[in-house]
Amino acid sequence: MTLAIELTLAALNDDLSVVHLDTADRRGLSNIGRFEFGNLLLAAKHGLTFLWLLLTKRPRIVYVPVSQAWLPFLRDCLFLVPARLFRRRVVIHLHGGSFGRFYRQSSPLMRWIIRFALGKARCAIVLGKNVVDAFDGVLPREMIRIVPNGIPDAFADRAPERSKGAEMQAPVLLYLSTLVAEKGFLDLLMALPKVRKRAGNVRTVVAGEWCSERDRETALQLIERAGLENVVEFTGPVGPERKRELLANADALVLPTYNEGHPYVILEAMSAGLPIISTNVACIPETVRDGVEGFLIDSGDIDALADRIGQLLTNGSLRKEMGKNSRRRFLEQYTYEKFAERMESVFEEVIVGTR
Repeated sequence: MTLAIELTLAALNDDLSVVHLDTADRRGLSNIGRFEFGNLLLAAKHGLTFLWLLLTKRPRIVYVPVSQAWLPFLRDCLFLVPARLFRRRVVIHLHGGSFGRFYRQSSPLMRWIIRFALGKARCAIVLGKNVVDAFDGVLPREMIRIVPNGIPDAFADRAPERSKGAEMQAPVLLYLSTLVAEKGFLDLLMALPKVRKRAGNVRTVVAGEWCSERDRETALQLIERAGLENVVEFTGPVGPERKRELLANADALVLPTYNEGHPYVILEAMSAGLPIISTNVACIPETVRDGVEGFLIDSGDIDALADRIGQLLTNGSLRKEMGKNSRRRFLEQYTYEKFAERMESVFEEVIVGTR
């Protein structure tokens, strides 16, 4: 979300007078979504600050990225409800793919709260066609605007190319995301023994922050049982330069996720000219076309995951072709410039409606 907000601010600041209330929690992933005193105190602080800004700055438009779980959404209501009561035009932005399920599975009271908080929004931004139904029952379809994610091109100076010497080394699979089971990294570990039987030696770099001790213990047990100690490298969280280095030295990105919206890491890998192996979740199939920029499987299908990885690792020309397709599709659809144009168009539409 920090990256999403930074890119949105950069897209709007040139043409609009923007007041940014930073609500980021930088204490670590373990605090997110927990019902505890520190989170309550932080939410109260942000809510009071927002009221002060609403009264003193008198913005015409209030932009709120909305959450997909009951406790974070109640925090969002600290911004959504006052904006509605003060009759400000509200633009909501959904950065995930599971809001519809969250709404349908909520209690009747929670569904009423969601409808009240969002019901007067001027428009809702979603990440792709596959999630335009996210606000069914809350907002009419004509209020929905599609804006796929876009990022700066980290490889604009030169797309990475592996050296001839590197081609003789073990191919490198890269997983680059939060280390939580729903992102599929445990599925990748379970697929690796089958991959090695088919493709031989392979290196797997797993970069990201652990979310739970249970997932960490499960991962280490899988590695020990399969004898993968010399195959899997955990780097921990990585910054921009290290991330760029990992992308430049990888042969494929693997993200066998269960729950996504439009992952930035896939766009980063496409920028680097990498083939992608991921799942048929939310907006991923709109971005990665199966058999063109990579392969898509159903979430949880370990055999299919191992098979697609094996296909890529045993066919260098296929990896190269898919990598070129990834880079080309990124430049056509998912650059920061494309994102900025689309966001500006949405806000121009809302601004015209305020006059």
